[in-house]
Amino acid sequence: MTWNPKSINGKSVADPDVVTAGETLDNSDVEGVSYESFGYDPSGYETYEDAYRGPAVTSCDGCGSCDQCTIRRSARRFWVRAEYLLWSLDGMDLPPLVTTSPDGTDPEDTGVLGQAGTTTLFDNNTVLDSMRSGMRVTLGWSDDNCGNGFELSGMGIFRDEETYQSNRGLLARPVFDTGAGAESSMLIAHPDFLAGSVNIQAENELASFEFNRRHSLSSMRGQRVDFLLGYRYGSLEEMLRIDQSSEYTAAQGPIISGTTVDLFDQFDAENQFHGAQVGLQLQRCSGATTWDAHAKIAFGVNRAETTIAGQTTNTVPGGGSSTFAGGLLAQSTNIGTYDDSSFMVLPEIGLNLTTQVHRDMKLTIGYSMMIWSDVVRVEDAIDRNVSQFPPEAPTGTNQPAYDLTTSSFIAHGLNIGATFQF
Repeated sequence: MTWNPKSINGKSVADPDVVTAGETLDNSDVEGVSYESFGYDPSGYETYEDAYRGPAVTSCDGCGSCDQCTIRRSARRFWVRAEYLLWSLDGMDLPPLVTTSPDGTDPEDTGVLGQAGTTTLFDNNTVLDSMRSGMRVTLGWSDDNCGNGFELSGMGIFRDEETYQSNRGLLARPVFDTGAGAESSMLIAHPDFLAGSVNIQAENELASFEFNRRHSLSSMRGQRVDFLLGYRYGSLEEMLRIDQSSEYTAAQGPIISGTTVDLFDQFDAENQFHGAQVGLQLQRCSGATTWDAHAKIAFGVNRAETTIAGQTTNTVPGGGSSTFAGGLLAQSTNIGTYDDSSFMVLPEIGLNLTTQVHRDMKLTIGYSMMIWSDVVRVEDAIDRNVSQFPPEAPTGTNQPAYDLTTSSFIAHGLNIGATFQF
């Protein structure tokens, strides 16, 4: 640090008698002091040692992550950040699963797509794509006076579900009959001979964990760039279940009145990612406010598993019950567990604004986005093509069928939180 006073005690620095022996100087005696070597304004800095104990130790509370400080305060090595997340996950793009028709529609035309008056009740749309709550907790600590250290972070977007239930007079589940080569449907309810109901439940949730080493690449006035190297784990789960129950109120051929049919189809998609992660973080501070942006990308293996299950139970009055595997969209042709492990990338970007509200507390608001490049999804497991209706044996094209396929998945949203330093 260079001290360049223009005058002392009103005398020019060229005067050899500027300071006399034993003379005391105060702030009013010194003019035009410049701090050149460190290039910073000393206002707002805290001094921890006086002149009698050697050089002062200074620190900038407004930044805390750049080399404006001659020496960091080593006592505050730990910090924890808790954030509330308001995120949106990529929803499920589901085909039409439940339909209805106007009163008076013939049973063979009820709920058939393309027929006049057919209305889709659920879904032919995207579900579970609305904003929902989550949480992220991050613990960090420094192992030197330059801010190098480690970070441990875990986040989760809470499980959300969307349900649909109906017991209206005309209900059907639309499918494409490969044998007939045309749209068809399976009746759930019809006022002429069948009473029934349907219940659908869809769920998904997201979780992630990461552990990173932070190392400073560069540090200058008000700006710092860190390199991140570590490990990331991710978990993504989706589920769709369709339950239907029907009771014959009138005999239909060999089926006697009072016979009940209960069946379900269930689709589960689970992804577990493990990989190495690298990233960069840029921080710029101005007074008590800090902007930071980060970009991270993880390379690793995703273990993907799709499970398809179904079951039908027929109960005949006085004749007992019979149960067999398979529903409507989950039959013996596609029921089972399918798994695969493949290479995947998982990038994440984020932008945050942080302000210091107390010596040991900061408030943060920001935005983050996470992208899964190759995951199994429930929507990819559903095949509307059927070559037989339960309890018929597989025939023709042996559908519905399933081959494990992957697609991308995006999660993004806002984060609001507080950081505490120790």
